[in-house]
Amino acid sequence: MGSGLQQRIVGALVLGALGLIVLPIIFDFADPLKIDRESKLPAAPEIAPLEVNKAQRPEGATTLTETDSLFNIAESKPVTDDSEKFYGLDENDLPRAWVLQAGSFEERGKAEGLMQQLRKSGFKAFIKSAVIDSKTFYRVYVGPKADRRRAIAEKAKIDSNFATDAIVLQYVP
Repeated sequence: MGSGLQQRIVGALVLGALGLIVLPIIFDFADPLKIDRESKLPAAPEIAPLEVNKAQRPEGATTLTETDSLFNIAESKPVTDDSEKFYGLDENDLPRAWVLQAGSFEERGKAEGLMQQLRKSGFKAFIKSAVIDSKTFYRVYVGPKADRRRAIAEKAKIDSNFATDAIVLQYVP
Protein backbone atom coordinates (compact mmCIF):
# COMPACT_ATOMS: atom_id res chain seq x y z
CA MET A 1 0.00 0.00 0.00
CA GLY A 2 1.37 3.37 -0.93
CA SER A 3 2.09 6.13 1.57
CA GLY A 4 -0.32 8.49 -0.24
CA LEU A 5 -3.19 6.03 0.15
CA GLN A 6 -2.32 5.54 3.82
CA GLN A 7 -2.39 9.28 4.42
CA ARG A 8 -5.77 9.58 2.76
CA ILE A 9 -7.26 6.78 4.85
CA VAL A 10 -5.83 8.21 8.10
CA GLY A 11 -7.09 11.68 7.12
CA ALA A 12 -10.56 10.32 6.41
CA LEU A 13 -10.64 8.56 9.81
CA VAL A 14 -9.48 11.71 11.61
CA LEU A 15 -12.11 13.84 9.86
CA GLY A 16 -14.80 11.25 10.66
CA ALA A 17 -13.82 11.22 14.35
CA LEU A 18 -13.82 15.01 14.48
CA GLY A 19 -17.23 15.02 12.80
CA LEU A 20 -18.62 12.63 15.42
CA ILE A 21 -17.31 14.81 18.25
CA VAL A 22 -17.78 18.38 16.90
CA LEU A 23 -21.03 18.14 14.93
CA PRO A 24 -23.28 17.24 17.94
CA ILE A 25 -21.78 20.17 19.84
CA ILE A 26 -22.52 22.65 17.02
CA PHE A 27 -25.91 21.30 15.94
CA ASP A 28 -28.74 20.12 18.14
CA PHE A 29 -30.08 16.95 16.56
CA ALA A 30 -32.92 16.60 19.06
CA ASP A 31 -36.44 16.20 17.68
CA PRO A 32 -37.93 19.70 17.27
CA LEU A 33 -41.43 18.26 17.60
CA LYS A 34 -40.67 16.59 20.91
CA ILE A 35 -43.40 17.22 23.44
CA ASP A 36 -42.60 18.12 27.01
CA ARG A 37 -44.54 15.57 29.00
CA GLU A 38 -43.65 16.90 32.44
CA SER A 39 -46.62 18.83 33.82
CA LYS A 40 -46.04 21.96 35.79
CA LEU A 41 -49.69 22.27 36.77
CA PRO A 42 -50.68 21.55 40.36
CA ALA A 43 -52.85 18.55 41.09
CA ALA A 44 -56.63 18.99 40.93
CA PRO A 45 -58.19 20.01 44.24
CA GLU A 46 -60.49 17.67 46.09
CA ILE A 47 -64.05 19.02 45.79
CA ALA A 48 -66.82 17.54 47.85
CA PRO A 49 -70.27 17.53 46.19
CA LEU A 50 -72.96 19.65 47.81
CA GLU A 51 -76.58 18.72 48.17
CA VAL A 52 -78.98 21.40 47.04
CA ASN A 53 -82.43 21.36 48.56
CA LYS A 54 -85.42 21.82 46.29
CA ALA A 55 -87.20 25.14 46.73
CA GLN A 56 -90.38 24.93 48.74
CA ARG A 57 -93.33 27.25 48.99
CA PRO A 58 -93.05 29.41 52.12
CA GLU A 59 -95.58 28.93 54.82
CA GLY A 60 -98.38 31.46 54.83
CA ALA A 61 -98.10 32.28 51.10
CA THR A 62 -101.41 33.26 49.54
CA THR A 63 -102.92 31.75 46.41
CA LEU A 64 -103.36 33.66 43.16
CA THR A 65 -106.16 36.19 42.91
CA GLU A 66 -108.01 37.33 39.79
CA THR A 67 -105.46 40.03 38.92
CA ASP A 68 -102.56 37.72 39.61
CA SER A 69 -103.80 35.32 36.92
CA LEU A 70 -102.27 37.66 34.37
CA PHE A 71 -98.86 36.79 35.75
CA ASN A 72 -99.50 33.08 36.23
CA ILE A 73 -96.88 31.30 34.15
CA ALA A 74 -98.72 27.98 34.29
CA GLU A 75 -101.73 29.46 32.47
CA SER A 76 -99.83 31.64 29.97
CA LYS A 77 -100.01 30.74 26.27
CA PRO A 78 -97.95 31.97 23.34
CA VAL A 79 -99.43 34.77 21.30
CA THR A 80 -100.25 33.84 17.72
CA ASP A 81 -101.01 36.41 15.06
CA ASP A 82 -102.81 34.64 12.23
CA SER A 83 -103.93 37.89 10.60
CA GLU A 84 -100.87 38.06 8.36
CA LYS A 85 -98.41 35.21 8.13
CA PHE A 86 -95.02 36.27 6.83
CA TYR A 87 -93.51 32.85 6.17
CA GLY A 88 -94.17 29.13 6.56
CA LEU A 89 -96.58 26.84 4.71
CA ASP A 90 -99.89 27.83 3.15
CA GLU A 91 -103.17 25.91 3.35
CA ASN A 92 -101.94 23.44 0.67
CA ASP A 93 -98.75 22.73 2.68
CA LEU A 94 -96.62 24.52 0.08
CA PRO A 95 -93.92 26.99 1.09
CA ARG A 96 -95.24 30.54 1.27
CA ALA A 97 -93.25 32.97 -0.87
CA TRP A 98 -93.59 36.62 -1.89
CA VAL A 99 -92.82 38.57 -5.07
CA LEU A 100 -92.81 42.24 -5.99
CA GLN A 101 -94.64 43.36 -9.09
CA ALA A 102 -92.43 46.22 -10.23
CA GLY A 103 -94.38 47.07 -13.38
CA SER A 104 -97.03 46.02 -15.90
CA PHE A 105 -96.63 46.90 -19.61
CA GLU A 106 -98.53 46.29 -22.84
CA GLU A 107 -95.25 46.24 -24.79
CA ARG A 108 -92.83 43.41 -24.12
CA GLY A 109 -89.82 45.61 -24.93
CA LYS A 110 -90.56 48.01 -22.07
CA ALA A 111 -91.01 45.09 -19.68
CA GLU A 112 -87.68 43.59 -20.77
CA GLY A 113 -85.99 46.99 -20.36
CA LEU A 114 -87.17 47.28 -16.74
CA MET A 115 -86.20 43.66 -16.10
CA GLN A 116 -82.66 44.30 -17.39
CA GLN A 117 -82.32 47.43 -15.24
CA LEU A 118 -83.42 45.47 -12.17
CA ARG A 119 -80.99 42.65 -12.94
CA LYS A 120 -78.11 45.12 -13.40
CA SER A 121 -78.91 46.47 -9.92
CA GLY A 122 -78.67 42.99 -8.42
CA PHE A 123 -82.34 42.04 -8.20
CA LYS A 124 -83.66 38.70 -9.41
CA ALA A 125 -86.28 39.80 -11.93
CA PHE A 126 -88.48 37.88 -14.34
CA ILE A 127 -91.45 38.49 -16.66
CA LYS A 128 -94.85 36.79 -16.75
CA SER A 129 -97.61 37.55 -19.20
CA ALA A 130 -101.25 38.00 -18.22
CA VAL A 131 -104.32 38.32 -20.47
CA ILE A 132 -106.87 40.86 -19.25
CA ASP A 133 -109.89 41.78 -21.40
CA SER A 134 -108.28 40.12 -24.44
CA LYS A 135 -105.14 42.28 -24.03
CA THR A 136 -101.76 40.81 -23.11
CA PHE A 137 -99.86 42.54 -20.35
CA TYR A 138 -96.25 41.79 -19.47
CA ARG A 139 -95.61 42.04 -15.76
CA VAL A 140 -92.14 42.41 -14.27
CA TYR A 141 -91.65 40.60 -10.97
CA VAL A 142 -88.76 40.55 -8.47
CA GLY A 143 -88.25 37.60 -6.17
CA PRO A 144 -89.50 35.29 -4.84
CA LYS A 145 -88.68 35.89 -1.18
CA ALA A 146 -89.43 33.40 1.61
CA ASP A 147 -90.13 36.17 4.13
CA ARG A 148 -92.67 38.92 3.46
CA ARG A 149 -90.76 41.40 5.62
CA ARG A 150 -87.73 41.07 3.33
CA ALA A 151 -89.94 41.60 0.30
CA ILE A 152 -91.30 44.80 1.87
CA ALA A 153 -87.73 45.98 2.59
CA GLU A 154 -86.76 45.29 -1.03
CA LYS A 155 -89.89 47.16 -2.22
CA ALA A 156 -88.58 50.34 -0.61
CA LYS A 157 -85.26 49.99 -2.46
CA ILE A 158 -86.93 49.36 -5.81
CA ASP A 159 -89.41 52.21 -5.38
CA SER A 160 -86.68 54.72 -4.60
CA ASN A 161 -84.20 53.53 -7.27
CA PHE A 162 -86.62 53.03 -10.17
CA ALA A 163 -89.43 55.51 -9.39
CA THR A 164 -92.06 52.76 -9.29
CA ASP A 165 -94.76 51.76 -6.85
CA ALA A 166 -94.15 48.03 -6.53
CA ILE A 167 -96.83 45.72 -5.18
CA VAL A 168 -96.06 42.88 -2.73
CA LEU A 169 -97.92 39.74 -3.83
CA GLN A 170 -97.96 36.16 -2.72
CA TYR A 171 -95.98 34.04 -5.20
CA VAL A 172 -97.94 31.31 -6.93
CA PRO A 173 -95.72 29.10 -9.12
